[in-house]
Amino acid sequence: MVEIIFLGSGGGRFITITQFRPTGGFFINSSKRIYIDPGPGALVRAWRYKIDPRKIDVLFVSHRHTDHCNDAEIMVEGMTVGATKKRGTLIASKSVVYGDENHTPAVSKYHLDSLEEVHIPNPGERIQLGEDEMTITPTVHSDPTAIGFILKTRLGKIGYIPDTEYFEELKKIYDGVRLLIASVTRPTNMKIPYHLCTEDVIYMLKDMKQKPEMLIMSHIGMKMHFANPYKEAKFIENVTGVKTLVAKEGFKVKMEKTDIKLRTLRPAREL
Repeated sequence: MVEIIFLGSGGGRFITITQFRPTGGFFINSSKRIYIDPGPGALVRAWRYKIDPRKIDVLFVSHRHTDHCNDAEIMVEGMTVGATKKRGTLIASKSVVYGDENHTPAVSKYHLDSLEEVHIPNPGERIQLGEDEMTITPTVHSDPTAIGFILKTRLGKIGYIPDTEYFEELKKIYDGVRLLIASVTRPTNMKIPYHLCTEDVIYMLKDMKQKPEMLIMSHIGMKMHFANPYKEAKFIENVTGVKTLVAKEGFKVKMEKTDIKLRTLRPAREL
């Protein structure tokens, strides 16, 4: 069994500063425990859903924007038990580790030195994570170093599309994944540069030879939030035939051999 728990579904600057939708990223429990894109609130929401940061094995950070990397350092401190144990793996874009012309690094040298492994991979590179294999995927984003992934597990492939605008290779890159998690920031007829909208996802899914069993929409922006993302998800499902859901805090997905099961968890504790 492979489990995915969402610690939020929001994205973009206005959702981030209002927290109309939490921005804590998501967590995959497979042969390794992997935390993805720890935006603001990631640490608190991890504890709420019984995810002990001291037991995280891998931190994946797609790029150096606050809604994806804000809690990266504190999650590294969790993985390394307050930087007292050299353990854990960071997989991150170049901008996260080195910064860029507009940003300082998201993870300090102090935190990098506490980790057992640091990977700054290019698209196409493969990283072995226990019994699973992660293949790094490209994006077209305002942070040109942003990366996504396909995680090959014993129960099928999980694809993650972070912030990116639509480009033709997307449908080939993610063809054949069993579960696709996509950052769909904008609704129908509201496309903006460097982000996916509803029509983009439909174009991609319709052209795939082997469509995913399920699409989960995340990184919901303010326009999508008020346009009703559940209505947009139903539209995608009706047009493409792919079961489409909208992530929310506490949303748990279980991948089993013959089925993908869903439930919503209650917070285990308040901090």
